[in-house]
Parts: sequence; C-alpha cells; structure tokens
Amino acid sequence: MSIGLTQFGASLQGMAQAMAQEARVAGQQATEMAARDRMKADATRAVEPAQKLAETPSEIRAKVMAERGVDNLILIRLGPQARIEAEISINAETAQRARQSTIRSTGNYIDLRV
Repeated sequence: MSIGLTQFGASLQGMAQAMAQEARVAGQQATEMAARDRMKADATRAVEPAQKLAETPSEIRAKVMAERGVDNLILIRLGPQARIEAEISINAETAQRARQSTIRSTGNYIDLRV
C-alpha cells in the first residue's frame, strides 16, 4: 500500500539513500549544464559597435558655433536683435550641413546611377 512517497514497511535508511542519490544526480546535471553554458559563452564573438553614419544636428550645431567662436553664454549675453540674427544664421548653416550629411550617408547604401 502506498501513501505519498513512503510505503508501509519500507525502511527509512533506504529512503534516505534514494533521496541522497537524487541529490547527487541533480548536482551532476547542474554541473553539466553549467559546463555547456560556459562552452556556448566562449563560442560567441564580440560584436563590433555600429559605425556612425551621419552626424546629429546637435553635433553639427556645436561645430558651427565653434567655427564662429560663439557659445551659448555669448548668445545669451547678446542683445535681442543680435541674438536672433546669430541664431538664424547658425540654424541655417546647421540645416544645410545636416542635409549634406544625410545625403552623403545614404549615398553609401543607395546607388543613384540609372
């Protein structure tokens, strides 16, 4: 007659040995799985970072401002009319360079010749 995991008349020593054997098997399986995982991890190669195709508009704007010798503090200190004129010229140059940068970066992937 069977009740749960034990049987009437079964010795406790036999049950303890069976549980110890199950624990050893489980430990061996965990060790084998860890070894397989290490082998898989060693086989993977590092992925190179993606190449930067085009500059962002904020990077282009920073370059334009550096070329003109202007930074945000100088822009803030300018008078209202001078600041507007400086911002307009910086934004126009930034937009033009951003268009050129986008055209150059997509030209690498699209053959425009017919």
